[in-house]
Amino acid sequence: MAAVFLASPEYDGKLAGETARLMWEKSSKNHSVRVAISNYSLLNYNCNALWCLALNHRQSLGLTWFAMLHADIVPEEWWIDTLIAEAERHNADFLSVVVPFKDQSGLTSTALSMSKWQDGAFCRLTMQQVRHVEFPETFGVAEAADALDRLPGDLRVAGTPRVSLFANTGCMVCRLDRPWCEKIWFETFDSLVFRNNQFYPFCLSEDWIFSHRFQEHGGRVMSTRKIKVIHRGTSDFHSDRIWGQPRDPSCDENRQLNARSA
Repeated sequence: MAAVFLASPEYDGKLAGETARLMWEKSSKNHSVRVAISNYSLLNYNCNALWCLALNHRQSLGLTWFAMLHADIVPEEWWIDTLIAEAERHNADFLSVVVPFKDQSGLTSTALSMSKWQDGAFCRLTMQQVRHVEFPETFGVAEAADALDRLPGDLRVAGTPRVSLFANTGCMVCRLDRPWCEKIWFETFDSLVFRNNQFYPFCLSEDWIFSHRFQEHGGRVMSTRKIKVIHRGTSDFHSDRIWGQPRDPSCDENRQLNARSA
């Protein structure tokens, strides 16, 4: 049995009743779970406050895993048990559930970086791709790139670089007992991108940079569709259904831009 620190950042102080139940009552049958909530208005500060709390109590409480569940995510019961078992099976240091956007696009918050992360070239996975029978249930960057290369028709994205897997933290677990954990934190990266004679805002989210830092220190980062989640917004967006567009339309443009700048 492992000791798990379960964090929930709530920048607006709201937590759905079903999500709360799946935090306090139905997160784990096999492990000892301590729940902490933070509701600062700055998202990165919120996440870092919880991460620091886990690090500071890591030794006294014997914590070996850090879990996070966002206030608008509703996972299956006993989701921590499933994620830890899957992470251990794949020797993963970080494992997150693929979560769709809260819109009709079918895009997810899991992506493959196509260059140095500061360059802003990435390819988001879609629900159609991730739910395809040829796509692995649990995958790292290499497995995802291989799968994209062999998918049929419009789902296929050939030649995707195997640089880094950008994973989300909406429903995830990561190891807390690695010596380099204290060198990892949440932050966003913001800049301007000049394309086609136009300036565009660019942002890498705090969860992508957090997961990328695990990889920078040699950690194995993976994502999975093994757990079904609902992303709750103006309506419910389910991760176990095939819907939306077949592929991220920006993948080809990002690859071309990256090739020209190489």
